[in-house]
Amino acid sequence: MTMNFNTLKNTFIPTYTLRTDQLFIDQLDDIIQQGIIRIYNTAKDIGFELMDTNTLDQNAYLIDKPGNWRETLSLNVGDINNNRIFLQERTYEYCKTYLPNSGTTGIPKYYCDVPQGNANSYRNWLVVPSANIDYNVEVIYLGLPLFNATYATNFLTQKYPNLLLYSCLLEASLFLNNEEMRNKYEMMFGKELETINNISGERITDRTVVREKS
Repeated sequence: MTMNFNTLKNTFIPTYTLRTDQLFIDQLDDIIQQGIIRIYNTAKDIGFELMDTNTLDQNAYLIDKPGNWRETLSLNVGDINNNRIFLQERTYEYCKTYLPNSGTTGIPKYYCDVPQGNANSYRNWLVVPSANIDYNVEVIYLGLPLFNATYATNFLTQKYPNLLLYSCLLEASLFLNNEEMRNKYEMMFGKELETINNISGERITDRTVVREKS
């Protein structure tokens, strides 16, 4: 049977866990999401890399992040002639010290995450200086794939269905507090991940030469 969100939720997980009670079924959306997060946390380089395009208007200094953003790999802006400028990542404190006045415009040079405490905590990138013209933005980032009844397939279901299944069953065993099942699927998840890594070899996800921290 082909793996997709509906078969994973309605067939695979209930069959392997032997649980069809409503309390368990009601938790499956969250269990599946936690399964994807587990894969992301242990294997970021198997397909979570995405690209997003956006705009940075003249005088603007904030760029909205995609809703599924987890980690930035690179960020560049392009002018009307498509000249690309790769911004360097810095801390929030560095950016504010470098250019404390957001009204100062120029060619963007640095970017950072907007820190916690802001109303849109970590939902934006701050760039300095503020844009002197309109720019097109390209961001390479690590993000969680959409996976629900509407977006029923993704790279995990297509390339790594066993890894996804074992990860979700491992999360299900934690919810069910089933130690025997947890040990079983933790081992199967680890072996499947090791096999994938051995086949794929070493991967490089950071597209920049140096990601300096200040």
